[in-house]
Amino acid sequence: MITNYIKIAWRSLIKAKALSAIHIFGLAVAIAASTLLYLTAMFELSFDNFHEHREQVGLLYTETQPEEGTKRSSTVSSPLAPVLKNGFPEMEYVSRYMNSGIILRNGDKQLEASNKYVDPDFLSIFSFPFVAGNTSALNELDNLVIDETTASNLFGSSSVIGKQVEVYQNGKWGSKTISAVLSKISKNSSLTFNTLLRFEHKPNYQANLNDWGHEDHSVFVKLKSGSINDEAFTKKAKPFVDLYYKDEINMRKRDGWGVDKNGAYVALHLLPLTKYHRNDLDVGHGSAPLFPWILLIIAGLILFIACSNFINLSLANSFARNREIGTRKTLGGTTAQLMLQLWTESFLLCLLATLIGIGLAWVLLGQYNAIMNYSLSIAQLLSPLNLVFFLLTFLLLTMLSGGYPAWRIAKANIIQTLKGKASIKSSKLRNSLTVLQFSIAIVLILATIIIGIQLRYIAERPLGFDKTEVISIPIGEGIDHENAVQQMRVALAAQPWVESVSASDLNLGRGRDGSMSTSRFGFDFEGRQVYTNFMRVDYDYLKTLGIQLLQGRDFDRSFSNDTLTVIINKQMAAQLGGADKVLGKNLSMDGNPQIIGIIDDFNYQDLRRKVEPLTLSINPNIFSVAYIFVRVKTDNLSESMTKLEEIWKKVNPKANIAASYLDENTQNMYRDEQRFVQIVISGAVVAIAISCLGLFALALLMINKRVKEIGIRKVLGSSVMQIVVLLSKEFVKLMLLAFIIASPLAWWMMNAWLQSYAYRIEITWWMFAAAGVLTIGIALATIAWQTLRAATSNPVDSLRDE
Repeated sequence: MITNYIKIAWRSLIKAKALSAIHIFGLAVAIAASTLLYLTAMFELSFDNFHEHREQVGLLYTETQPEEGTKRSSTVSSPLAPVLKNGFPEMEYVSRYMNSGIILRNGDKQLEASNKYVDPDFLSIFSFPFVAGNTSALNELDNLVIDETTASNLFGSSSVIGKQVEVYQNGKWGSKTISAVLSKISKNSSLTFNTLLRFEHKPNYQANLNDWGHEDHSVFVKLKSGSINDEAFTKKAKPFVDLYYKDEINMRKRDGWGVDKNGAYVALHLLPLTKYHRNDLDVGHGSAPLFPWILLIIAGLILFIACSNFINLSLANSFARNREIGTRKTLGGTTAQLMLQLWTESFLLCLLATLIGIGLAWVLLGQYNAIMNYSLSIAQLLSPLNLVFFLLTFLLLTMLSGGYPAWRIAKANIIQTLKGKASIKSSKLRNSLTVLQFSIAIVLILATIIIGIQLRYIAERPLGFDKTEVISIPIGEGIDHENAVQQMRVALAAQPWVESVSASDLNLGRGRDGSMSTSRFGFDFEGRQVYTNFMRVDYDYLKTLGIQLLQGRDFDRSFSNDTLTVIINKQMAAQLGGADKVLGKNLSMDGNPQIIGIIDDFNYQDLRRKVEPLTLSINPNIFSVAYIFVRVKTDNLSESMTKLEEIWKKVNPKANIAASYLDENTQNMYRDEQRFVQIVISGAVVAIAISCLGLFALALLMINKRVKEIGIRKVLGSSVMQIVVLLSKEFVKLMLLAFIIASPLAWWMMNAWLQSYAYRIEITWWMFAAAGVLTIGIALATIAWQTLRAATSNPVDSLRDE
């Protein structure tokens, strides 16, 4: 019987080729798009899930309440971790964690590695898989842990336990013993590195060992049992904070800072590892937490649109099968048998669409990975979780899209079906599904318009510095950073296309090394605590970056004591009492520097944050520079970049991190948003295409049902335009209703999204008008050919045909 059902279903599909093609193509495109979005979302949600007992692991961060709002920071001081472990017996392991670059050397082989300074507990907190060695690998102070890629590059093998390797750090070479080799770090790991060294080797470790005011690293903890409960930990940690942060708390009270709900001026919190990759607290990676869920929602909406099309077309086409259904019932066919037959047809359509859709996703995946910077694979669908979810989705898809129409058609009245007059009363359902389809499409179109305009606004908004024609060079390890800047100045002095050279300890934006960081100092000024972001710069920094000097003077080589001076921005000047009062005053920072100049505010952070107080210093004893900036004047930027890299290679032959354009760096800060807008645009295109495909088929079926009516109207004198308006007005009404439903929803969603930016556009009426006109225009264009064909056809042909 099942074989007969399949044969009959196949013949029915072949008989209605056009309708079957629309069914299959629409579903296939939806499944392909949804598969890509699903794979992306599951990859994003899989971050750090390979760590055992990850629910017991957390990142420590502090929370304070200054006047401008809640501030959170995961940067802490060196003495905190040891005291924390002793003070909280429920913590099984505690490790500090700090980024650094080092150089490894084995004979004539030398390479730069991304290193993390950690404590021995680090390997017990996280479950990074070992090729060789175990969790006690860092128990000895001079041990080194490397990954298998680094081992292979240095030694040609991963069997390197016990071997010696030279490490360049803190300005000198030293020998370390390889005690463990880790597998290549997974792509879904938030923590990435090539090597691990003991935290005691970090720069200035002894100087900052007991300094609670110097914060430069993170701390991870693992509980002995249970999962991270941030609220309970914060309450329990309050006495601990009151003891060890006593001086800071007193300053907060004196300066009128606020308190949290527990009455704390400073609070310790734990961020669960499960939220480290994506959260809205601006700690950890701090990426948008809703991103993967939005992808799943878009995938679900696209499938919903495809299912709606399937249901609409099946119900609208039911009149064509009236006599067939009636005949089957007369010959003894039961409603259940007819339902199974019709559902088999739907199952075959869905199966074909699924196979084509997965094939299409596989074809598109390479290009998708290249555009989105992923490394997804169709094979990921074969994991047990994904396979179960995919099969359940397929069954649900066939039941919804095929089951309901089959039930409605099969239960039709036998007498009416034999006469060919039965009709499925589905206009309300069909119209509702059409409205929902286009409401979804309009929301996606509006989201695309608003996100695109916001990202363009960010790209074009003046940042307070000139980012064009400036090249950023990461200095890296293996060379004295201060000497590197001077050598580059000398080497570039004779180049007519070079306008100026400077340097800083911090990059602007995100360069090829992927680094983005800030430095922050707090100090007393006239009886109150003030905070400032801090940058160590070199001479000509303002000139190279085009930053405007408002008052005072720039750093000048003719002033021998300028290493004991600073330049501040307007925000810092306002915090200190005003620009007219602070010039010439000294700050209680390292060396008590004097303020010699005030510059205009510039966005040294991304545009999600307002410009904060900033202090610039050229004192090499505070921080060393890490990036060289070169302003060029040329008609051929790529040629200038090539020449510059050649010169840099001569200065530092070991350099292996590529230079980058500063305007490119600033855009790299918004990679998540750029991915987001590309996905939303793609989703909007797919949604509107599938919706219009369904609209085209509905218009075709509707016109075929009204052929005689159209002929009679033409005979009675209706013009072509009147016929076109008659056939189109129902669809226009549906589009307008969809627009009315979608507009407030889109405004609410996108207004909430824009709140994450300190600098943002305003949502205006024309954006909605553009989306409405675009949607209605596409809908009318979709049905235009069919309506014109029906309106211009010869009425004699339709009226004589029985």
